[in-house]
Amino acid sequence: MKKQLLIVGAIAMSLASTKSFAQEQENTEKLDEVVVTATKIKTSKKNIGKVVYKLTSKQIEERQGKSLVEILNEVPGIEINGSQSNRGQNLGVYIRGGRNKQVAVLIDGVNVNDPSSIAGDFDLRQLDLNQVESIEVLKGASSVLYGSGAATGVINIILKKSSKKAFEGTFTTSFGSNRSAEHTKVAVDEIQANFNFNGTVGKFDYLVGLNANSSSGLSAIENIDPNTPNQEDKFYRQNALLRVGYNVTKRLRVGIEGSFNAFNNEFDSSFPAGDADFFADTKQHRAVFSTDFKYAKGELKARAFFTDIDRESNSFGGSVFNGEVKGFDVFNSYRLTQTFSVITGVTGQFQDMLQEASFSNIGKGTAKQHFYDPYVSANYNTDRFNINAGVRTNIHNEYGTHFVYNINPSYNFEVLDGKNLKIFASYGTAFIAPTLSEIFNKADTVDQLKPEEDFTVEGGFEFDVLDNLTLNATYFYREETDKVVWNAGRYLNNLGTFNLKGIEANVTYAPIKELTILADYTFINIDGGTSIINLPKQKFGVRANYQVAPKTFTSVSYRFTGERETFGGTLDSYSLVDLFVNHKILKDKITLFGSLTNVLNENFQDVNAYTARGRNFNLGLRVQF
Repeated sequence: MKKQLLIVGAIAMSLASTKSFAQEQENTEKLDEVVVTATKIKTSKKNIGKVVYKLTSKQIEERQGKSLVEILNEVPGIEINGSQSNRGQNLGVYIRGGRNKQVAVLIDGVNVNDPSSIAGDFDLRQLDLNQVESIEVLKGASSVLYGSGAATGVINIILKKSSKKAFEGTFTTSFGSNRSAEHTKVAVDEIQANFNFNGTVGKFDYLVGLNANSSSGLSAIENIDPNTPNQEDKFYRQNALLRVGYNVTKRLRVGIEGSFNAFNNEFDSSFPAGDADFFADTKQHRAVFSTDFKYAKGELKARAFFTDIDRESNSFGGSVFNGEVKGFDVFNSYRLTQTFSVITGVTGQFQDMLQEASFSNIGKGTAKQHFYDPYVSANYNTDRFNINAGVRTNIHNEYGTHFVYNINPSYNFEVLDGKNLKIFASYGTAFIAPTLSEIFNKADTVDQLKPEEDFTVEGGFEFDVLDNLTLNATYFYREETDKVVWNAGRYLNNLGTFNLKGIEANVTYAPIKELTILADYTFINIDGGTSIINLPKQKFGVRANYQVAPKTFTSVSYRFTGERETFGGTLDSYSLVDLFVNHKILKDKITLFGSLTNVLNENFQDVNAYTARGRNFNLGLRVQF
């Protein structure tokens, strides 16, 4: 602990200044910031009874050189196991103890998932950060608005928007190293390039995004014999995005979006652990059709989407997976009065999969499921009192009808000469249907897998203590029953009760106009059931952003991740210090950036027996035209 305190103290001392306090700081998070994810419509954070964490386009730009997965792992309350390992490492996504299938991933508000994967989740390795405009993270039970995959939280990834100009574009490229703590040779192991063209011509708007990444230099598995280095395991990714919109009238807009995401990665054997020549190819095709219609007191939105995912691997005799999703989400927001509004909607999905592997063979068309979910959510908002309540009915072809509901009041107090103190509480339930892979690989002794049941209680506050100081804290308690678990090569229900509680806290402080300090702390305690693999009990982080000059920005961050239980025992805690700088030239048309990650070259394991990244550099530039 002394080591961590010394590092934090060094960060604070290095950025300290004797300049006078500023009354305004544009980087400081304010309660009137507008977010979407918590209510499905644009809403001021002051009127939301939860803490919504938002990464803006500026904050994403300040993390150039990192991957989407790496910056998500820095969000308070999120743990992405594998984010510090080889780029092709499988990921474990946790929010409040909920694993992958209990965390909903959205792209522009549309749920994305892969029914052929074990968890039925979306693979975050597919997306590139250069395509992302902003990210909103909503923690806690959110199943009323987002369904069974949102039991513990929602990650809403919002893609870049079209410029109002006829033509605008950016080109971003970077290169860097990708080495472990034991192999410190300076080399260029990672290269990426991104093109983005967009604009508005008359009633049409468009966006084209192209991206390519390559990564090498790092073996997936830890070196067992120091005299015989492992082979490096390479990772390649390509992304293409096309979006076209047409404003039929001032009130009616239609759009179509298509994307292609593909990556292939080399990996090693985990059973038993050792160097191997395994590889996997993953391809995703996705299309979204959208319609937005605004009228006097509300707005009607409709989304229809199609996703097709193919995965192949040569490991353990070879395997082939295909997942297909067809779905829709139609909802209407209507303001009855100045203070009362209602959202009504219905969503549905039709899922199919193919699985050809050593442990299972399931032909396409034989493993299907579908569901329809009507839902309603009501919001009452005044200057002081706010309440959100809703109910959703899940009509599932395999598991019948289930109800989930939530209630979420909050109240804003005026204290300390006009400063705002918001207190809030919530209670929400969730229904998590078993995935297709679980259903069709259940234990022979199980007639039918039960769906998982879940509820979450939380309470907290958000306080503008000063013009330049904001803090918030949330206490939560979650209980889960009938958890689906893997046992002796098949799935069955753990009939015990799983309990988890914890605290999340964040502080934003701007002592001077040029400096912003952000700190966060997360604590999770498991009361019952078995331990969650790879989930740290404690995480702590502090980040200092300093505008050295009008054209030069610097940032230094420290993050501590506590011990984690895993199949191989206990993984030690570790600390990471990262540095970042960017500088704008030629009337801000060109941005030069560079980063140094894991500055202290800490040797640790993010995943048991797998290699983690040591000290590495990244240099790049972004050109606007």
